[in-house]
Amino acid sequence: MLRDRVFAWHLELQNVHHRLERALEEVRKALREGNRAAALKPELRQFCYTFCSALGSHHRSEDAAFFPALLEQMPELKPVITALTREHEVLARLLDDFRRALDSSGSSPQELFQRINEIKGAMKAHFGFEEGALKRALRGLDAPESDRRRMFGDV
Repeated sequence: MLRDRVFAWHLELQNVHHRLERALEEVRKALREGNRAAALKPELRQFCYTFCSALGSHHRSEDAAFFPALLEQMPELKPVITALTREHEVLARLLDDFRRALDSSGSSPQELFQRINEIKGAMKAHFGFEEGALKRALRGLDAPESDRRRMFGDV
C-alpha cells in the first residue's frame, strides 16, 4: 500500500475525532456560559442532539465496517477491537444519559455540564487509545479510500 494512502487512513480517523472534539467543546462552552433558559434554548438542544447522533454514528460505523475490515486482515487485533467496542458501549450510555438529562425539565445547566465533562473524559481517553492502538494496523489496512465514510461514519 502506498505510504500516502496509509497516512490518509490514520489522518481520516484523527480528523473525525478532532471534528467531534470541537463540537463537544461548543456544547460545553454554551452550557458553561448560560443559565438554564439560555443553555436549553432550541438551537443548543438541537446542537446537542446532533453531536450525540454524530458520535454515535461514528462508533456504529466503526463497529459495523471499520473494525471488521481490520479484523479480517489482522485477527491479532481482536483484544484491542474488543476493548474499543466496550468503550463505544460506555460512550453510548453516557450519550443516552445526557439526552435524557437534556429532555428533563429538572436538569440544571450544571448537571448537563457535568454530563458533558464525563463524555469529554471518556471520549478523550477512547480517541487516544484508539489512535495509538490502531496506528500500526492502519499501515496494513487494504481497503478502498471510498470506504472512509462507511468505516468512520458520516461526520
